[in-house]
Amino acid sequence: MGRVRRRTGARVVQVLFGGTFDPVHNGHVVMAESLVKAFPRAIIHVIPNRQPPHRKSYVSSEHRLAMLGLAMEGIPRVLVNAIELGRDGPSFTVDTLRALREQFGGKESLVLCLGADAVRVVDEWYQPELLPELCHVCVLNRASQSTVIPGVLSSYHSTDTLSDLNQKACSLLVYLATPDIPVSSTEVRELIAKNEPTLPVPSKIADYIKRYHLYQGIE
Repeated sequence: MGRVRRRTGARVVQVLFGGTFDPVHNGHVVMAESLVKAFPRAIIHVIPNRQPPHRKSYVSSEHRLAMLGLAMEGIPRVLVNAIELGRDGPSFTVDTLRALREQFGGKESLVLCLGADAVRVVDEWYQPELLPELCHVCVLNRASQSTVIPGVLSSYHSTDTLSDLNQKACSLLVYLATPDIPVSSTEVRELIAKNEPTLPVPSKIADYIKRYHLYQGIE
């Protein structure tokens, strides 16, 4: 997985694409590739959650991390970041942002990518009021969706230009049109439970799931 070489004094945009990836599927891969294209000089951090407070994990963090590494292998400037997997207890976005802010410093541009489902519930997160001082937000908008910005996200300053995110560390909100890939991890797990021979996942992931007998009889 590629990295961007930092020029002396230059700000490198750090784009954060998180999720359970349980399992990673073709839609996740397409999304990562879309982010690489949209942010041509950024590092794309694909961040698997350790224990999402609002979701059940179906396989171990080790398996999810291994599959994610296989799926993202070879995509330039994509880094699978296991920052949350070494943390005890539930995985809160604000804690991850604080840790990354400490790692990269106060001037680095951090861009948190959120899908429509996450946008709708962001006010229910732990300490959501801290988001504007920690990161920018990139709303991933599918062509078939219309996203309303609620609560804390409405305090962000909207921009139509992705390059504006290079100019400051946080507090901007931008929309990014993304491909509409009709697949979910839930669907993949259901197909596995039905012993369907073809899955909407990269072939390396299908082989891995079969090799370790993952997601058997869980739906």
